[in-house]
Amino acid sequence: MILPHAKLLKPTDNLEIAETLARAFQNESGWSYVIPDPALRARRLTGAFHLFLRDEHRKGAVFGTDGIEAVTLWRGPGQARDTLFDTARLFIPFVQQLRFSILRGLEISHLIEKHLPQEPVWYLHFAGCDPAFQGKGFGGAAIRAGLDRVDQDGLPAYLETADEHNIPLYQSFGFAIKHSWQVPEGPQFWGMQRPGKTRH
Repeated sequence: MILPHAKLLKPTDNLEIAETLARAFQNESGWSYVIPDPALRARRLTGAFHLFLRDEHRKGAVFGTDGIEAVTLWRGPGQARDTLFDTARLFIPFVQQLRFSILRGLEISHLIEKHLPQEPVWYLHFAGCDPAFQGKGFGGAAIRAGLDRVDQDGLPAYLETADEHNIPLYQSFGFAIKHSWQVPEGPQFWGMQRPGKTRH
């Protein structure tokens, strides 16, 4: 059996990337809290991820399988937190996309930033696989491609997940739970970190 292959993606792939992430996160706990109505969530997620992708290539790297069945969005060292300029520049587009859900979105965003590591890390901002291709190695290929890039710098990698069933997958890639935190009246998040690899 031929294993899926992942590669560095380009901004010209952004629409397909956003569509894959929208399908991947349709039932994810964090986004389900931000946009509780499933039908509305299905309509809003592609546009929301398209906005995130405005900066992802510049701040780090975006990897995906050949057919963009799975993707990972990485932010490089010092890029995990949005600058005030980035926040101001994207605020109105996000309000237009999320409408009243922006308040819950900002709540989660603030808590995520509060728990980000202070030391230099590669930050796995989003990782998603189209549900039609889950369990077939596509997600793993996209994660491994990113970790290969991370290991070139010998730095730790960090992520957070709001779905407990994802924890064993990330543990299989060397991540360990660093901390856990709760959104008031919302989902629980787990922050996970993978040690930096010593280069020889």
